[in-house]
Amino acid sequence: MTGLLDHGILSLLLKIYGVLFVLGPIVLRGTFRYKATVNPQSVPVETLPQDVREFMTKRLPGITALGFEPVGYVNLGSIAPNTQSYMALLSNSKTAEWADVSVVKAPTKMRGYIEFITRCSDDSQVDTNTNSTAPVLFPSPSYHVFRFPQIKDAFTLYRAHRMLVQEKIGASRPELPPPGQELSELKRRLERYGPRQQERGYMYLEADGQTYRLTWKGAILGAWRSIWPISVVRGWWMQNRSQVRLKSLGVAEYRPT
Repeated sequence: MTGLLDHGILSLLLKIYGVLFVLGPIVLRGTFRYKATVNPQSVPVETLPQDVREFMTKRLPGITALGFEPVGYVNLGSIAPNTQSYMALLSNSKTAEWADVSVVKAPTKMRGYIEFITRCSDDSQVDTNTNSTAPVLFPSPSYHVFRFPQIKDAFTLYRAHRMLVQEKIGASRPELPPPGQELSELKRRLERYGPRQQERGYMYLEADGQTYRLTWKGAILGAWRSIWPISVVRGWWMQNRSQVRLKSLGVAEYRPT
């Protein structure tokens, strides 16, 4: 009896997974949208949702201690369905680098991370962050993104970032926009995402030119990578790989005395 019951449960689970693997890409392709045009708006900190404001203000001192100066708080609006994105943007005029604290809010959860960016050209950029979400699609080969969710402080993250910049782009000269043009550069940087995904066959621009949608290739990859336990395994693999990378760089987490 127990064997029959176990067989029945296994058969049911396989059927459920079969449905998810078939319907997941269909649902995702039908619902996913990514705005082709992003309009970042500078806003007073008081207008941010309280949980977003608290997340940012706790992390900003660690970044400013590294020589980065605040540019402002930015409301990015709804870039993807059912989300609102916010950013505290900073720059370092001496090193010509960006830093930010980014937060994405959905109806049931909020995710945030800190980030350092060194950009030398559209074909040469290093992005080092603490984002714990494994990427669903793929960045450009020349757009180097490193995720270290185990790092909890800006000092350690920036140390890793500087070493990765030397490794990936060497002595190339970083670029910053002129003062007052930071939001324009941020807008341009964010709007490169859709075209890059389109170049690799994961998205396509709708006829109205307003939004990107997933191709079948993008929808299948996106849906399958988000299904449990694949999503859990991918998250574990990303964190394990990032830990190996930190050890190879000789970077240990900073612990204040």
